[in-house]
Amino acid sequence: MEMIHEDRFVVFIREDGPSAAVPEARERELVSCASYEEAHWICQEYGGPHRKCIVRYLGPAGGGD
Repeated sequence: MEMIHEDRFVVFIREDGPSAAVPEARERELVSCASYEEAHWICQEYGGPHRKCIVRYLGPAGGGD
């Protein structure tokens, strides 16, 4: 059975350099996380001088009363 992630934080890696001129080629999905804290920790551990991590929330927007 396939798991469906409704609310998740996805970590993307953006690599800068001469071969990454096309925007679609610059970012790739690294991992999907259940919490922002987990995604942020992965960014701190995996990022570097030529790699930038981006955390995006994928889920329903909304909020409150």
